[in-house]
Amino acid sequence: MTMAPASSFLALSGIAVSTVTLLYLFPRRRQSFVEPYPPGPESPNIPALDAWIQFQEWGREYGDLVYIRENNMLILNNAHVANDLLDKRARIYSDRAMTNTMKLCGFDDILSVQQYSDKWRGNRRLFQQNFRNSVNSRFYPDQYKEIHQFLQNLMDVPEEFMQHMMLLSQGIIYASLYGLDIRSDKFVAQRVERTVLSFARALSESFPAFERFPWLRFMPSWFPGCGFQEVAKECIAVINEADTIPFDQAVKNLKMGTGTSLIAELVLESEGNPVAIDRIKAMGTTMSSISSFFLTMTQHPEVQLKAQAEIDHVIGRDRLPTFEDRHSLPYVESVYREIMRMHPPLPADLPHVSTEDDVYRGYYLPKGCQVIANICFEQACTMLKDVRRGINRDPNMFPEPDKFMPERFLNSPTPTGPFTNINNIYAFGFGRRVCAGRHMADNTVWLTIVSVLATLDLRKAKDDAGNEIDIPGEYTKTFFRHPVPYQSSITPRDLQARDLIFATAVVH
Repeated sequence: MTMAPASSFLALSGIAVSTVTLLYLFPRRRQSFVEPYPPGPESPNIPALDAWIQFQEWGREYGDLVYIRENNMLILNNAHVANDLLDKRARIYSDRAMTNTMKLCGFDDILSVQQYSDKWRGNRRLFQQNFRNSVNSRFYPDQYKEIHQFLQNLMDVPEEFMQHMMLLSQGIIYASLYGLDIRSDKFVAQRVERTVLSFARALSESFPAFERFPWLRFMPSWFPGCGFQEVAKECIAVINEADTIPFDQAVKNLKMGTGTSLIAELVLESEGNPVAIDRIKAMGTTMSSISSFFLTMTQHPEVQLKAQAEIDHVIGRDRLPTFEDRHSLPYVESVYREIMRMHPPLPADLPHVSTEDDVYRGYYLPKGCQVIANICFEQACTMLKDVRRGINRDPNMFPEPDKFMPERFLNSPTPTGPFTNINNIYAFGFGRRVCAGRHMADNTVWLTIVSVLATLDLRKAKDDAGNEIDIPGEYTKTFFRHPVPYQSSITPRDLQARDLIFATAVVH
């Protein structure tokens, strides 16, 4: 019996579709079954705060690779593994996770969290052209000015040292990029602080209903599960203000002839190109680590004295340090490197996301996997004795990893000693998503450290009876990590140091 033409066509079509489907699925199913997933916990609870501590505990149990299948998340607890995946396979692992909440908050305009795309590549290219190491000397005058002002602020009102640090980190960025003095514009300074807080809040808070049902964005904020709308509204407002207000002021100053800046010069070059203008407006950034230096020196006066002795021997006491002195101060460099090792601003690096399936060490890593380099920090590591640790606390790389020992870098077997490639500072990230402004941040933190060591003594504060006030050394549990407020004694090393600080006011 013969089959009707229509029936034959449908039958053949069905066979063809089934065959193509099987051929498409077979390699994927084979791959996922032949190569197992990396080991990891089943149905884990990932805490919103101090997640890196939990990552450490899983590292103790499962090793360098910890895979959470439910979340398609891979946690890396080893520097070699992080370099293998995030550096050597950067073509695959350079995307970012972008949730519905993050998009609604305007994060797709922020370079560090933008998804891997032509837009990101264009923004990154512009940033690298203007912040690569070979051109960073253009920022030296602003860095000297702001750091010398920081020394004066510390001497005038030492008890407000935490506020001075915040003003320093903001001041250098706005002076270098926009040619603005935020000390005379508290409105801008307040908006910058609000931007950082809003950024941290949007990344740390969870809105599962909105992630599952994106149409909730059209519902009123009082509707159950719609609390994300208030967060998004705040984020968009402060991000726009942080970008637009200093940008407009910089352009205005250029046109009126009252001042120039990197941003204004780039706008002049890109006039009539709206895409380029948007990229220029997205160049703002921030930095941390100085507060960790203050805390650590207060806790380790012997290290402070040794660093000061090196500065006195190399530079003398009649001038302040400059960038040209850096390679003549190996112990100071070692102090800086050890600060960055023990106290990275982000204990866990921002997640990288894979753009295709991969196999590593015989394990299957699916497309879309969120890969987190667990850089680690003190609270996590002191909780875990003789166990696997995060990248910066790996005992195979850093013997006695919980001790602050600048000598580990000073006595490095490398020909350059502690002056190794900046990419070895894992606090700046990995691969193509490494911090684009790391050279400027590196220079700023180093110059601040050496300038403070050259002129000031950092000690524990004393109570009315003359007894030293203990410093717990605790850190915040928020997305951006820094020491919680504590009391400290900050005084000029001597009259000569005080005079050097005062003299900077005349120069600037």
